[in-house]
Parts: sequence; C-alpha cells; structure tokens
Amino acid sequence: MKKLLYIICTIVPLLVSCKAHSGTGNSHSGGDTLTSRAELLTLVDHGDYVAAIVADPWNEGKVLASYALVNRNSATTPDIPAGYTKIDVPLTRSIVDSSTNSAAIAELGAVGSIAAVADGVYYNEADTIARLLSTGDIVDIGSSMSPKVETIVEVSPDAILSSPYQNAGHGVIATIGVPIIECADYMEPTPLGRAEWILFLGELYGARDKAATIYKQVSDDYTSLSETAAAASSDRPKVLPEMLTSGVWYVPGGKSYMAQMLSDAGAEYPWADNASSGSLQLDIAAVIDKASDADIWYMRNYGTPTLSTLKETSPLYAGIKAYKDGEVYNCDTSTSTIFNDIAFHPERILADFIAIFHPETMPQYTPVYFKKISSK
Repeated sequence: MKKLLYIICTIVPLLVSCKAHSGTGNSHSGGDTLTSRAELLTLVDHGDYVAAIVADPWNEGKVLASYALVNRNSATTPDIPAGYTKIDVPLTRSIVDSSTNSAAIAELGAVGSIAAVADGVYYNEADTIARLLSTGDIVDIGSSMSPKVETIVEVSPDAILSSPYQNAGHGVIATIGVPIIECADYMEPTPLGRAEWILFLGELYGARDKAATIYKQVSDDYTSLSETAAAASSDRPKVLPEMLTSGVWYVPGGKSYMAQMLSDAGAEYPWADNASSGSLQLDIAAVIDKASDADIWYMRNYGTPTLSTLKETSPLYAGIKAYKDGEVYNCDTSTSTIFNDIAFHPERILADFIAIFHPETMPQYTPVYFKKISSK
C-alpha cells in the first residue's frame, strides 16, 4: 500500500491542474531579469538583493510569494520592498520536502546545506541523500504531508523548501517562524520552464554560475533533441501514457507539461486537443474508447509488470493495439531516478521517448528509463 501511495503522490503532482501564465503580474524597474522560460517564476537581480517572485498557479495574475534573497555576508542592508520575505543566502541548514529539489541541490554541490528532508524512506539507495540519511548527517522529518514538527524545530533550519498545493496551507509549520519557500516548479506547463527553476536553487544556495551552466546545457540539448524528432522520417506514433491506478487512469491534459514533452518527442497524443493543463481522471472504458489504437503504450510503475500480469489486472488492456503488438514500455520507479530527473533534466527523458517513438533517429542510443516489457 505504501508503494502504491507513493506512486500516486508522485505522478499526480506532475499532472495536477494549473493555468498558463504570461508572467507573475509584477513589474520590475531596474535590475537584470535572470529568467525567461519559467511562467511561474521571475528572478530579478537588483544588485544588493535578488527578487524572487512566485506566481500563484491557481489564480492567474496573482502572486503566491515574494522573496528578497540577500547575501548573508553583505555589509549593507538593502531596501526591501513591502510584502517581500527576506531570505539570507546562501542557505546553510535547509529542509527540503521534495527529492526532486534535493537532487538538484546536490548537483549544484550544495548537499551539505541540506539539514533534513521529507519522505526519506523513498530515496533511492544509490542517492547521495540516502547515504547521508543512513549516517545521520541528514535528518528525516517524516511524511511531507504530515511532517514531525518537533524534529523540524530541533533541526533549526534557516528555510524550508516546500511544494504548494491548491487550497492547502502548510499547517502548523507555517507558525514556527521559519521562512517557507514555495517551490511551484512542478506546476510549470513546459519542460524547459520547469527546468529553469534550477536558477532559483542556484540563488538560494550560492551557486548561480553553476546553475546557469547546467540550465544552458539542458536547454541546448532539449532543443536539439526536439529538432531531431521533428525531422524524423517516420510517422508520428499514437502514444498512450500510464495505466489504471486504484480505478483511475490519470492522463495529461492537452496543455500540460507531459503533453508538451510528448509532442516534442514526435508523438501523436490522443488528448492533444484537450484544453486542460492538468490531469484528466478517466475510467478505463474512456481510455480504451479514445486510445485503443495507440501504437505505443508507456507507463511508470513501481516494479516491472509483464503483458501477462497486465492482462490479469484488466482484460481490457489486451484490446489496446500497442499491447497486441508488444509495444508496451515500463519505467520501474522502484529503481529509476525518473521523478528526480524529469524536473531539471527533461532532455534525458525526452531522449528515451524519441528513441522509442522514432528509433531510426537515434540508432546508437539505448533508453535509460523505459524498457519494453516481456510477455511473461
């Protein structure tokens, strides 16, 4: 049951409902704007502080949070605008409730500034954070949905990086006097927009140049791969995502992050004409009706199913063209790093998709995340 809950809680936030924003609704006179792709984040360097504006994903034109990032070693005190929360950076004892963000922080070389994480039990054993959890150098505050407040107080963090959810506050954590940094990156509607949030992490952890270097490479690689897919000689295959989970089949809306990635990979997506930027919660009959002729079917599953075990789960699966043709691919999330990588390295997942959808374009590439499942 814990494994199933983890899968649901990890997949659904990638797809939940949001609206596209043309910006954060803030104007900035003076200063250099550091972001360009992200629709929910604006970073502006004012010299003595960096303004970080996070737009409200659920209320277009509204601001979720505004921060003034001030170098903790600065000899001067900047004039911070009203309504901004002052954050002394680089952070030195932060709590991070998302493995996606902690992986990016580790890539920036700032893992030593993570004092605690949430959901430590789910970290991959090969992950740097998992090793530090085992030695006690990093503390586990328990579930991100109901963290241990007493442990948080004991850690004495200088900030908490937390993922916001619609119509949900941060509970008692919001009352303990520690700044909460709203990490709404998972609500971005495009892969490169989400990846650009690494610039925010770079500002928070004193790694601006490294973050910029990483993002530029990601952007260049993603763009190049997209061009490869666009030039493919083969037809765009019809692609069906995911599978039935507790009676619900979650598929990306036509304006969502994943729908964009599938398009960039050269796929025809059955729900491309849907106007939702979030997830669609369908029953299996609706999916079969819309996508029974799918050429390729991919899923992210805790463990590795076979065609036989899929059919045992639901005989209706056998009616899908991809099932009949043996074109079903699975990413085993019990060992894969896909949920960490998809945020700040979407080019890696895009490469897998292109190699599967248009193998003639990448003959030397072996997919890293998705493997064709066996019949038995």
